[in-house]
Amino acid sequence: MILKALCDYYDMLSQVKESDISPYGFQKVTANYVAILSQDGVLNDIISLNQLNNNRPQVFMTPISMKMSGIAASPVCDNFEYIFGVGGEKGEKEVTKIKFDVAKKLHLTLFGNSESIEGKAISNFFKQWNVDTAWENSCILKHYTEKGKAFSGNIVFRLVGNSIYFHDVPEIIKIWNKKLIEARNAEDVTIAQCSITGEIAPISRIHKKLSGIRDASTMGASLVSFNKGADESYGLEQSKNAAVSEEATFKYSTVLQYMISNPSQRMFIGDATTVIWSGVIDQRYTNVFQEILNNPDRDDDESIIEDIETREIVKSILLDNTKGIYNDLKMNAEFFVLGLSPNAGRASVRFFYKNTFPNFCEKVKQHYHDTHIYGGKNGKENIKIGSILYSTINSKSKDKKINPLLGGAVTKAILTGEMYPQLLLTQTIIRIKAEVEITQPRAAIIKGFIIRKNRKSKKEEELTMYLNEASTNPAYVLGRIFAILEIIQKNALGEGINATIKDKYFASACSNPSLVFPGLLKLAQHHLAKIEGNYWSVKLGDCLGLLESEGFPKIQNMENQGRFILGYYQQNQKNYEKRQKGALE
Repeated sequence: MILKALCDYYDMLSQVKESDISPYGFQKVTANYVAILSQDGVLNDIISLNQLNNNRPQVFMTPISMKMSGIAASPVCDNFEYIFGVGGEKGEKEVTKIKFDVAKKLHLTLFGNSESIEGKAISNFFKQWNVDTAWENSCILKHYTEKGKAFSGNIVFRLVGNSIYFHDVPEIIKIWNKKLIEARNAEDVTIAQCSITGEIAPISRIHKKLSGIRDASTMGASLVSFNKGADESYGLEQSKNAAVSEEATFKYSTVLQYMISNPSQRMFIGDATTVIWSGVIDQRYTNVFQEILNNPDRDDDESIIEDIETREIVKSILLDNTKGIYNDLKMNAEFFVLGLSPNAGRASVRFFYKNTFPNFCEKVKQHYHDTHIYGGKNGKENIKIGSILYSTINSKSKDKKINPLLGGAVTKAILTGEMYPQLLLTQTIIRIKAEVEITQPRAAIIKGFIIRKNRKSKKEEELTMYLNEASTNPAYVLGRIFAILEIIQKNALGEGINATIKDKYFASACSNPSLVFPGLLKLAQHHLAKIEGNYWSVKLGDCLGLLESEGFPKIQNMENQGRFILGYYQQNQKNYEKRQKGALE
């Protein structure tokens, strides 16, 4: 299903000239240098493409590389070790004659009888280039560096006074592609029915590795890969277990790499490198989805370039529902979300969701509604997924690694409207009790979890974005009482006290109220005697009056601990507003 959706997207993009997607049999490569040859094959100069492109390598479209494992060269686009036979690291000047000889043999085999000027030039270059004196060449030396590798990046070719690169010359492309077909046919090619297209075609033996997946191997990660006998069946080895044709393999890997490398279609959710695309070619879909999922509260005065149309659509979705906002966008357009995470040289599918674009937007909007909670003057109206995930880890930890299973489960809850995972509630409460710190995202997590569980079980319970003073839920009321006891202590002893009851007793009061509250209420009577007026005494009495049962619970489960935290958090927000107004008495 995933590969089919990717192949379909490739077919759509390939019909759009502006898409810059690689045609079948071609690939994008980066090059840092261009070698300038005369028609006789004499090296005239080597120019840094980085200097011509704002210190970045240039990207070119070439036929698929001929490089395989081990020492192997590719035509008219390779590195210094193969083209000139020189290399080294950290100040060393090595001669790599073996690699040069491999490249020389390849180029003379391909272009020894070439009729084009460029083909003859590259052949003549390899015939006359002397590896033993390469380090004496001024063109080589001016690009040598002692910092790391002697030379970094690939080299492409063009003639003196000509702007056409060798890899764009029709004859070179034709010869190159012909050699690729011959090499493929010389291998043990399996012909079978492709599981993606249904056509009888050569089955891909090795699937291309993808680069750019966060925390994956620097060598890349394969989406389809078999390298252990336990993964194989029916005597089929490697990727023959997955009957995907070479053309389908090229399509899905090319378009997936294209999206991973495209910031407008790529984002990071937990450990998952996530790509998004729509069933129609219109960038507005991905723009809106990224904006609504990642940054709906961005301030208009922030110094970043923003798409006004996208911002207006997002505001409309969050405020007025999705009706009437799409203009000429298709209401039934399909939309896809694919999350990939690294796994020992492979790219594991963390999640994959397909739905109509409006339905996805509605699910995200529901998430914001369920987690909506007042966060004070600097609070956020919409709690985005990144804030939720990072709230489950130690705020002071240097290692900000999120539980990978949690990232996928939270994403599933947001995009499908299902319950938030129990692990999300558990880890959030553990962190609150360990750090004695309740941030707006942490409170939002608890509120959203309880609301969705109540919705599933059809239980009525009023959890609002502001303090609910009418609630009689014991756990919620106990949280409110604890916040009032804390403010009474601060008013009685002043702000300079070393440790409040929150610092000493919050975790115990949350889990085992009966062990803590009797003593805290007795202590509060001493504190109230030091405070002028009876505002807080009345407030405390009102809250105690909401407790319908006699005595305090001996133990509270995770959900009631969450209600306790919500009650404390929202009462504390109310208390803070009172203190801001000077109403401490």
